[in-house]
Amino acid sequence: MNAEFWVAFATGMVALIALITSSAGAAKARIKTIEDAYIARYWQILDRFPAQALVAEEGTTCTGEELKAVRLYLRLCEDELELRQLGWVGRTTWQQWRPGIQAQLNQWPVAAEWALIRDGRRAPHQFTLLRRLDGAADYDPYRPRPYIGRLTRRWRGL
Repeated sequence: MNAEFWVAFATGMVALIALITSSAGAAKARIKTIEDAYIARYWQILDRFPAQALVAEEGTTCTGEELKAVRLYLRLCEDELELRQLGWVGRTTWQQWRPGIQAQLNQWPVAAEWALIRDGRRAPHQFTLLRRLDGAADYDPYRPRPYIGRLTRRWRGL
């Protein structure tokens, strides 16, 4: 084989490595963007919680808007679980979000509304992933796909 072949081969290999590296970086950046959007949404909802809840004090009842914020928080948690299940939330982020969600499910005012939902008195066909999380301390909804999923999991930091 001549020198031209080896130069072309080396150029092709460098291009392939650059393509793989940039694809992996883009996948991680996409996941980071999604995570950041959900963190921003979390803080927007938390700003609507009753003042007592922000310092972990028990309150009596919530106003209509405060109850709406609690329900939006529960919906946010279910959405985060669905994103993790689909592979759009990274392992490190999930390890931070999971204990926070579990703790909030046990604090007023979320605990009061969650008890009604968890027991099936409200929204019996919704919040299935959140119910699983509440039942198992180490629950992780992410399930990698065989073969190609292992490779993409590493690229995306899952």
